[in-house]
Amino acid sequence: MQTYSAAVVAAGGQGRVHAAAYRADPRVRLAGVADPDLPAAERLAAELDIPHAGADAAAMIAAVRPDIVSVCTPPQHRRAVVEAAIDAGVLAVHCEKPFALTYGDAVAMTQRAADAGVQLTVNLQRRFEPVHRFARAQLDEGMIGELVTIEGYCPNLFDWGSHIVDLALFYRHDAPAEWVLAQHDVSINRYVYGAFVETSSVTQIAWADGVRATIATGREPATPVLNRENNLGLILQGTRGRIVVNGQECVVQRFGADGMRFASPYASDPAGWDHGIDPAIFACTAEAVADLVDALETGAEPVLAGRHALAGAEIVFASYESARSRGRVTLPLRVYDNALTAGLDEGLWSPVGELRSTW
Repeated sequence: MQTYSAAVVAAGGQGRVHAAAYRADPRVRLAGVADPDLPAAERLAAELDIPHAGADAAAMIAAVRPDIVSVCTPPQHRRAVVEAAIDAGVLAVHCEKPFALTYGDAVAMTQRAADAGVQLTVNLQRRFEPVHRFARAQLDEGMIGELVTIEGYCPNLFDWGSHIVDLALFYRHDAPAEWVLAQHDVSINRYVYGAFVETSSVTQIAWADGVRATIATGREPATPVLNRENNLGLILQGTRGRIVVNGQECVVQRFGADGMRFASPYASDPAGWDHGIDPAIFACTAEAVADLVDALETGAEPVLAGRHALAGAEIVFASYESARSRGRVTLPLRVYDNALTAGLDEGLWSPVGELRSTW
């Protein structure tokens, strides 16, 4: 059995998730962890028996020379670490989401990896969640007829919304979107994991076959509740029924026929979660890591290939650009900045107050 060495950059919650995923795969040996907060890196290393812990990512990568690097930094630091790993000669880079702080960074990382022959994946692990796989299977089997619309809801488009957009693409078997039309409210200086995000928004996504997706974002206390439970979920409307899916369950409702309900196999009570992290995240990230190692061995495309994350990032940044330019944005996107943050610098928004959180 061929084995691979792996290293993790950033020792927070997601760094823990990635490290646990590597520990769960017998083909992988955890070799190092790095975090600017050195005590955090040392604690994770001691807990998971990782032989090397450091404060500097590039130095750690140079010291342990891993085959695989997980980059779990906040998005504003991601490109530099990804490029350092590629320059060090790794075989694969596995990034956390959201992919990048600008569309230009997402494009650059994808191209840099392709040019170097490095396998790039992004941990949009909800593609492995049983409820979402069940939902897509019911859609593919025609249980609700032809798909007409997708409705998504989440607290913000950039972080949580990266999952909603990716799942919309997943349900569509990654058919490319044609255009995006959006409006964003920026009434408060709101930051999620240090990245500036909208206060609330509505985004419409269109495909060539006429299917439309609408994603509403916002969270209390800064906005009224824009969506059910103000949380992560989707509604797939078909010609003969609809599918309602979130992290806890998938409900299939059919016109004039019996429906069905599929419950998530993972514990939903946060009181029993490891370090407060949803067990679905641990389990599905472990599946993602096993899949990326399979891909290294076989040459097959990973389920979470970077091109999927790039397509999702294009939609997110097109949504921001639509709000800035006040019009429909035809894809492919030709604007490479982050129009939300650029618009803030340009005085297009006038937010008051500040809200910092992880969602």
